[in-house]
Amino acid sequence: MALKPCKSCEHSVSTSAKTCPSCGVANPGVSVGQQIVRLATLAIIIAVVFLMFSGGSKDKSVEKVAQSATKLMYKITEEEFSEGRPRRVKVLLNQRFTEEELAEVAKIIQANSKSNAETTIIWFRIEGQSDNGSWAKVSFKPDYVSTIYGLNLQEYEYLKALDLKDYPDRIGSWIFDGVNGHMMVLYQRDGKYFIDSIFPTGGKNTESYIAQTLPDGGLRLQAPRFAFEYYVIDAKGALQRWRENGVDMILPPNEPAL
Repeated sequence: MALKPCKSCEHSVSTSAKTCPSCGVANPGVSVGQQIVRLATLAIIIAVVFLMFSGGSKDKSVEKVAQSATKLMYKITEEEFSEGRPRRVKVLLNQRFTEEELAEVAKIIQANSKSNAETTIIWFRIEGQSDNGSWAKVSFKPDYVSTIYGLNLQEYEYLKALDLKDYPDRIGSWIFDGVNGHMMVLYQRDGKYFIDSIFPTGGKNTESYIAQTLPDGGLRLQAPRFAFEYYVIDAKGALQRWRENGVDMILPPNEPAL
């Protein structure tokens, strides 16, 4: 049995003694320095455990939700809740998720709610989309229900992988990411302009257009049977759709315009 002087009265005591038999001080064999070291070690352990098991803050710029070759990331950009009303959340995704990955993220967000709302509605937007647009919506009422408004991952990858070698006279191409999403390919053939709309199902529609070169170098495309709308290709190759109230859609080029 190891002995050492009591830290209070110097009486020899066991290092494992809980009280000094002479003066009654607690932990007589443990010095003040040792107590500080023990407390500091305990505090570090508690802090590490807390960081491991505590949920991430919604204010973080990005959250990791899956391990894969490409990181799947999301960010909560807006959240609101009023008593008696649904909890509403807006989320930014760095890319399209599979439906399984979308469900995983939605359930994480739902589980981390601090409100007692009976209904949660989550809107998902993909980087590059308009702030007012939504790629998908998930609702918990309380069961999980999802709706994808744009192209899902498989459909989008199909369109991106399309071989456009059959369009040697191609002027440009764009992907419309909405309901009935498709790729639009503009080309000129026999002096006429056409847009082929190619769908993920393999289907295709063709529409002819009357073209007019604009003063700024852009191209205006008017379909004879659609008097209320027309397209404009701007200097950067983006495709704008114009209607009575102005521009209501801008699609970035899938490829640089030729």
